[in-house]
Amino acid sequence: MEFMEENLIRRMEAETDKNAVNFYRKIGFNITSLGEKYPGVERFKCTLNKE
Repeated sequence: MEFMEENLIRRMEAETDKNAVNFYRKIGFNITSLGEKYPGVERFKCTLNKE
């Protein structure tokens, strides 16, 4: 992640729905289900840590 290196960012987080979760997974984010935050809508926390 060039942007993270250039800006000295060590951690990024995003919250998304099931329609975008595979995008985050493909670029290296770890995915955690947040459960059903709204009736019938599962949300996911996407986290990327730069070592």
